[in-house]
Amino acid sequence: MNKSKGNKIIFIILCFLLFLSLLPLFLTVLTSIIPQGDLFHIVKEQNVLDFETSKMFLRTKMKTIGTKNYNIIQKEENKILELKSNGSKEFGIAAFTNDLNINQVKNISLYIDTNKKFDSLKVGLKDIDENNKIINLKKFQYDDEKKLMSFNLNYDDFNDIDLKHISQIQLIFIGDENFDYIVKMDNLNLKYKFPTFLNFKDVWEENDFARYMLNSGIISFFVVVANLLFCSMVAYAFARKQFRGKEILFAVILGTMMIPPQTKIIPIFMLMQKLNLIDTYRALIYPTLVTPFGIFLMRQYIEQLPKELDEAAYVDGANDFQIFRRIVLPLSGPAIAVLGINSFIGSWNSLYMPLVLTTSKEMRTVQVGLAMFSKLNQISWPKLMAASTIVGIPVIIIFLIFQKKIISGLTAGAVKS
Repeated sequence: MNKSKGNKIIFIILCFLLFLSLLPLFLTVLTSIIPQGDLFHIVKEQNVLDFETSKMFLRTKMKTIGTKNYNIIQKEENKILELKSNGSKEFGIAAFTNDLNINQVKNISLYIDTNKKFDSLKVGLKDIDENNKIINLKKFQYDDEKKLMSFNLNYDDFNDIDLKHISQIQLIFIGDENFDYIVKMDNLNLKYKFPTFLNFKDVWEENDFARYMLNSGIISFFVVVANLLFCSMVAYAFARKQFRGKEILFAVILGTMMIPPQTKIIPIFMLMQKLNLIDTYRALIYPTLVTPFGIFLMRQYIEQLPKELDEAAYVDGANDFQIFRRIVLPLSGPAIAVLGINSFIGSWNSLYMPLVLTTSKEMRTVQVGLAMFSKLNQISWPKLMAASTIVGIPVIIIFLIFQKKIISGLTAGAVKS
């Protein structure tokens, strides 16, 4: 009974630790699907016009269309806009939205009350390049009791303008020019789509993350292949061959692991500059073709393999290269998986080296692109978390594919002869 309780306690503790480890990833993904705001202040709606402000300040937030006759009047506890047509057939307002991604907007609504129903309604959008598109709104809903009008926009009708950077939303009423309309309106609200995946699309298209991921993918591929080959070859020599100064040389290799990478960047930069390799793939690949950790990991694993296999292969006439390729490498699968994922993560997450050895935007890696994204853009937590999620997806995929090999490689014990 006590053993069963102990197992339950251990299980609960492990579940709690798993929850803590996955919590940052969950919060990152959750923040990336928020339209506006942050995780602790999710903005699902935005009031574009606030008529509680002074008339002078209101001029910076809106303008009238087709008429200049408008007033701010008090209705119960709120101030609303009263707009008169003065014989104009088309009249309305234009609300300034600064730089709005209208693709994130699901629904537009406003309070509206008129002395006579107007014939139809036009909606216009103007982008920051002053491109303007106005369409007749075919469908909209109107609640007579609440005096609330709401409508959705078909953004395919506005394909001539930049929907990601809208500066104005225009509402134009169409009526009889022989009748003076009086329109009272308030609370022009934008309801955002939630959840939304537009942040991923915007980051991918506008910030060259496709190019950054291509660069990191090319660099990581060659680094991983080179480490698997060269580290295994060096480790095989240290594990199976006897030569003078072997232990001292191996100690020197391990000693290089204690040197901070920041102290090596200056000589590496000078060397790459002399070779005219700055701002090239080779400058980011050559310094990490073989690593001390890879040599140490592969040597420790190869030493566990029975030497009798090598001796039997020698008897059959195999040479060192054949033994290495046909016996040692196939039996070292778990260690190779650990080395491969470690090399991939190290190369993919490298920031300092690509930042120093590259100068052009086209040669940036994902980590440099992510750092520049948060520096050059006004901080938008949803987009920043979307960019972080995009950068982390390849690492997660690689880990899920090779997780069994990684775990067996990390937990492998000594092999008895």
